[in-house]
Amino acid sequence: MSAYRMRKNAWALSCAALAVLLAMSAQAQDKKQAQELMTQGQQQMSKGQPRDAMRTFSKAIDLDPSSSELYMLRSRARESSGQFDGALEDASKYIELEANDEYGYLNRARIYLAMDKPEKALDDANKAISLKPDEPDGYYRRADVYTEMKKDAEAKADEKKAAELDAKARN
Repeated sequence: MSAYRMRKNAWALSCAALAVLLAMSAQAQDKKQAQELMTQGQQQMSKGQPRDAMRTFSKAIDLDPSSSELYMLRSRARESSGQFDGALEDASKYIELEANDEYGYLNRARIYLAMDKPEKALDDANKAISLKPDEPDGYYRRADVYTEMKKDAEAKADEKKAAELDAKARN
């Protein structure tokens, strides 16, 4: 191989490496900015400004669409704003990204209840319980669903189970 071709190949490799480094730097910057926006959105939620938070979380998601936490947070902001379809969409995206996190199912179950879809809420509450049977929140959520469905005996049984798990966790 001639010296000219070797220099040309080295130049091409250097350019490619630089392009990769620049892309990685931009991605890291986007993630950092998304984290800052997430903090800002959480502050807006704590101030009772869910619509502002929703817009802030949307900007953060544009920068870091792989962040499951951002979808969970925007879901809550949308739910607080009465935008249940959007909240449901975000809750489902969170579950897509974090399929083994029971809190994603509990969040979506709460949204289904708000949308008057207790059967779907029950499915999600059951899934949350199956993922983490020692977590009282799943039983509390399912008790809410059973109450909505007018299944008082089942609701009382789940409330009792949740209280037992709470007590066990405190000891």
